[in-house]
Amino acid sequence: PPSTSTDFRRRSQQDGSCSGAPVLRCLPSAVMSHHLVLTRGQVYVGRVWLHATSRSATWRTDAVRSLPGAVHGGSRTAGLQARTFATDLTAEAEEAGSYSGAGSSSGLTRKEVEELLKDLRNTRPAEDDDEAHQEQCARLEKAAPDLQRHLITGELPLRLQLLRRVAELGTIPGRPMPYALYMLIFLEEYAKMIETLRDGETIMDRAQELREVLLCFHRAGLTPERLKLLYSHIERDFPRFEAAGALLPMANAVSLCHTMLATGLSSPGAVVVLLRSASRTPLMEVADDAKELRLLKAIELLIRVDFLYTQEQLPPEVAEYIALVRDLRFYDRELRRDTALSYQMAFFLRKHGFPAKRKMLGPYPLKICDPDERINFEPVEERSWRFGLLEEPPSRKKRHLEAVALGLGEGWLQHPGRACRTTTRRPSSSGSC
Repeated sequence: PPSTSTDFRRRSQQDGSCSGAPVLRCLPSAVMSHHLVLTRGQVYVGRVWLHATSRSATWRTDAVRSLPGAVHGGSRTAGLQARTFATDLTAEAEEAGSYSGAGSSSGLTRKEVEELLKDLRNTRPAEDDDEAHQEQCARLEKAAPDLQRHLITGELPLRLQLLRRVAELGTIPGRPMPYALYMLIFLEEYAKMIETLRDGETIMDRAQELREVLLCFHRAGLTPERLKLLYSHIERDFPRFEAAGALLPMANAVSLCHTMLATGLSSPGAVVVLLRSASRTPLMEVADDAKELRLLKAIELLIRVDFLYTQEQLPPEVAEYIALVRDLRFYDRELRRDTALSYQMAFFLRKHGFPAKRKMLGPYPLKICDPDERINFEPVEERSWRFGLLEEPPSRKKRHLEAVALGLGEGWLQHPGRACRTTTRRPSSSGSC
């Protein structure tokens, strides 16, 4: 049963701290019946975060006072009761000398939290070292109150910078760390502040901001259902912003649309809105080697091969625009830049009667191909990709080329070529295909 404030004051004065168990029991039952337990020692009530440890409990006073009337389906009376009770509870805890005004028991600054996350990312324990892994998780859990506080308060660019540090924890090979909770905390608070443009914010800033958030969740390997709030925001609010005179430039619209499709974090409605914004710029004004045209070519190929449902949902004017992008000439300067591997492969294949021509296919430059027979040899350079990447770029290119229908409806035959070492003494012959 909920304890009285007098009982709480007496127990706080006896042990000199704000015990975690009494704090949680002191919450009104109307609120506790709607709480969501996320992990050990953490309870989310409306917009109030309580982090209970063995000897202390901390919370944000401003979040307590701004608790909405309906708490996860609770009544407005329950919300008012929670605000009044939590305010009295805070005052009593301050009298007992156990309340931290910064809202954190450890009081880590944003810079210190970033350094901690960076150290956790760079310090990788062995896969069979259970003790080291548990120690890493304990360090992250100890800084949980400060990490949560900095993710939901402060300037948004600083919060995004911290979010990128959290997302990098998802690229650590081996057993994962419990980082997903903090990503969801940020997303929950961020979704509440994007209905309108903030003071001094432009629609270009909002598009770049959304792109950063999506890239963080993609890097972390998370696709929560709450991301639909961002898709619906683009679909619903971006046309409203543009109707008020804040037009989204083609470069920003294409960049955000390409990020959504390339990461798989998209919806048909959001893609249509962004392509309509991009179509306001005539394609005749776009250079044939421009970055925007390369992204548009990639968008067209992604929709045609990977997002057939989105393709079916395109209105006629957007489908016609995509068809024009497909037929438009694009030139990538990388097509004429040979590496040691591509030069040796082309020289070797020409000696055996292969044409080894150069051709642009969508956004992809094909340096060693036979356009008539639809055969391509791809020089794959040696490099390492980050852990957790669902599909490496060479693999995506190979899949797209094999799926693209040309001429008779047959796809390209793709042969990846990789460098290999030999034991010859001549340095010029150290690599071959």
